[in-house]
Amino acid sequence: LLLVEKIKARRRVLGIGQAADEKAADGGFIDLPQLAEEADDDLMVEKLTEKALAQLDQKAASSELSDEKRAAMAQQADAYLQGAVAQIVFEQAVQAIPDDLEFRQGFISVLSQFADMTQLRQLVLDSIQRDFAADAEARAFLCTVHLGAVSAESPELVDALQRAAAGFKQALGALDTPAMWSQYIAFLAQWRETCTGTDSLRAYLAALLKRAVAAISDNRDTRLSAELALACASELESSHGAASMELLNWLADATQRFSESAELWHRRLAALIAASHDGTVASGAASLARIDSLFSGQALPQAAGSRALWDLWFDWTEQCFGRGQVSVGQVQSRFISAFARVTQQRTVQAVSTDSDGMARLRALLAHLQVRYVDWAWGLPAGCSLSEAVELAHDDSDSEPDSDERMEPQTAGNLDAVRQAYRNVSRQAFPTPGFYRRCIELETDVKQQTMLHEMACRVDAADTQPWLAYLAHLVGLQQLTQASQVYWRASKSISEDQQPAFAAAYQAMFSS
Repeated sequence: LLLVEKIKARRRVLGIGQAADEKAADGGFIDLPQLAEEADDDLMVEKLTEKALAQLDQKAASSELSDEKRAAMAQQADAYLQGAVAQIVFEQAVQAIPDDLEFRQGFISVLSQFADMTQLRQLVLDSIQRDFAADAEARAFLCTVHLGAVSAESPELVDALQRAAAGFKQALGALDTPAMWSQYIAFLAQWRETCTGTDSLRAYLAALLKRAVAAISDNRDTRLSAELALACASELESSHGAASMELLNWLADATQRFSESAELWHRRLAALIAASHDGTVASGAASLARIDSLFSGQALPQAAGSRALWDLWFDWTEQCFGRGQVSVGQVQSRFISAFARVTQQRTVQAVSTDSDGMARLRALLAHLQVRYVDWAWGLPAGCSLSEAVELAHDDSDSEPDSDERMEPQTAGNLDAVRQAYRNVSRQAFPTPGFYRRCIELETDVKQQTMLHEMACRVDAADTQPWLAYLAHLVGLQQLTQASQVYWRASKSISEDQQPAFAAAYQAMFSS
């Protein structure tokens, strides 16, 4: 298409294809200078193509030809200039990748950059309508493709949006599915936000949104999906408020229908927490008990891998702790329970082939463990963690050596932190990230050394904990112990990591 556009531009300059042109008396071809961005091969193709077209023009102008032959030659040249070759390539591509909607959408975008491609553009759109009749995304694209040429400030926008809305109405009549309704809701919401300066148009789109949500609500069994329930919740929040009973009732029904949707549970519980603060629902113990029950009894068991849901749970828990509604022991018990639930989820995930899922659960467990330690660090001085379970204490490391204490960088409850990391170390499959955070907060050298030692045992093949441990020992000038740790590490890490590991260790002595 770019080649066609260049040749059309040259032909316009030369006057080829117009009335008699004396500049092209040598056969209609003039060798224009090469552009800086044109490669030699591309220029050769252009020249050969242009020369072939010029010869067609010359023959078509010959008085020796019949009118039918002359018209046929002109038609050949016009067909090329209107994208006939591109059409052939497109049809071959469709045969090779018949289910690739993105390719056809991209081709429409390319065609919009060139003139005189109306016929080819319509051919592509017809192919989408024919081959993707049951695809909601394809139908939505056909409804809105004309909007790409209309700006938000254009007076033609009203008619264009009405045309799109009519197209969606027809599409929903043929494809009454949750996916198609999701596309419609997304279209209306997007343009309502885009038309910021046109109140009447925003009101029109808002009315269509309200009508669409009502239509979905009337047929929830067939039209609703988890994704669509979230989209409708956003509309209800916009129209009624974040703590409205309309929104709460909608989300209560949605979480019953799609109980495994972490996003829906998060949306419902966040709205319920906001409502309890606003007094929309009963406050105090009844509200606290209700929210706790929804978190621990329904939401988290159904979506144990959701970091956002766990964070909402502990945000809520820490708020309740700050108001004196839950005790230190209850908060700690919730953390320990969370570690157990996520660890159990990791055990279940281990039998699958989803390596990304396992990585997310490892990261979630590390995140929760770090959050537990940070919460302990922020407790008031003198506040001790009450043990959620019986723990065996090692008296040898319960009291750090006062001669080796370092000054803390910031004030925090270090005793509570030590209780927290002992709890995790003995009960909750600690992660390297957890140990890193503990080392950052710990001020006692012996305790730091113990934490480094424990961190290296989590995954002995990981070089980073070993290097952190060695840097700690070298910094303390404990070179004999560093040499012993280096020897242990070299036996644990893989051979391909040995050179980089050795180089990193040696660099510690030169810095």
